[in-house]
Formats: sequence, structure tokens, C-alpha cells
Amino acid sequence: MEKEDVKIQEGINQNSVVNVNNACCDSSASCCGNTLPQEKVETYDKETSEVELRDENKLYVDVFVPLNACECVWSQFMNLVFSALAPYMKHIKFETKNLDSEEARKLNLTGNCVIVGGKKKFITSFALKKELPELLKEKGLL
Repeated sequence: MEKEDVKIQEGINQNSVVNVNNACCDSSASCCGNTLPQEKVETYDKETSEVELRDENKLYVDVFVPLNACECVWSQFMNLVFSALAPYMKHIKFETKNLDSEEARKLNLTGNCVIVGGKKKFITSFALKKELPELLKEKGLL
């Protein structure tokens, strides 16, 4: 098979909302799907706003690992952290961040760790698993 060059036409709005249910379902639909009518876009915007509001009522968890290092350095730590977070995922919003970033330097982080609520630092998954229910209760999420 030959590799096909993909070119994006100028003037096409690449950020338009796509109707995933109808994408490529018939010969008249493009592979990118059909653009939603205005009333569907308004519904989509309302749903997005509701998701953003629900995120405000979550406990924020930042997982710092050296993303530019070999995965073997941090994968076990990530697995253990996610096993601690998994039972509470509907109450948590997490981000994986680079330990070699400016943000990590400002926080004086030197190894794999988890920052909960921007304040509490955990270097072991055991401590995180033990204290996470209490932190969720303090925030009124459990």
C-alpha cells in the first residue's frame, strides 16, 4: 500500500462540532462527519458547561513523574497511584505532570509524588490510599 498524503483545505473550520453518530455512515457523509445544527451546538455547550461545573466539585490531584525518562522509572508508581485513586475517580480530577517542569521546581519536588488539592504531598501510594478518604470527606465529597 502506498502512503497517502493528507492535506487540510484552507478555509475549513476544523473546530466545528462533529456529529459522531452520523460520521461516515453513508456515502453522502464525509469522513469527518456532519456539522451539527445550531440547536445541537447550544445543547453541546450547555453539557460542556455542566461538566466544567461538576469538575469544580472535585478533588484535584497532580501526579508528578519524570515523563522524559524511561517508562520503567515511573510506571510502577503510576500503577500504584491509580489503584489508590480508582475507587474515588468520580470525585477526583487528576493530571499527570512532568517532574522535570518549572512547576515541579517551584514546588521543590525531587522524586515521584502526588500533590492533592495543591497542598498535601504524598511520596508513597500507601499514604495516599490511607488519607484519600479523609481528604474527600473534608471537601464534602464523601
